[in-house]
Amino acid sequence: MKLAITVWNGRIAPLFDVAKQVLIVETEGFGSPVTELTTIELHNDSVAQKIATLAAIGVKALVCGAISREYEEALLNADIELDAYVAGDVTDILEAWQRGMMHQRRYSMPGCQRPRHRCRGRRGQGQGRGQRWNHLRDD
Repeated sequence: MKLAITVWNGRIAPLFDVAKQVLIVETEGFGSPVTELTTIELHNDSVAQKIATLAAIGVKALVCGAISREYEEALLNADIELDAYVAGDVTDILEAWQRGMMHQRRYSMPGCQRPRHRCRGRRGQGQGRGQRWNHLRDD
């Protein structure tokens, strides 16, 4: 599985819409070791070009900070799962994602209750894969 994480100065980029760097992580999924890490530059300004770049390299999930509705819908339409409104050090976020522990308040952007998980055909947290985090405490 390929996961993309927006990066800015070693942290999650605060806004996907203008993010210029994405860390591509290859792994078998939760609990599996990372098999490859690659950083790519996103030079495209249009929504379609940015999403097409991620889809072309096989990204199945994206972790980012804030995101506009236009980009969010484009990602979901491309069948890329989205974990948005995430903040923190990229290394910490990747470790939490691998353990299935990312949807805690401590990994959310200021002013947000928790990071939000979305995938095509489902709205918001609490359905699909996102449901597994509903039982976690607010550490």
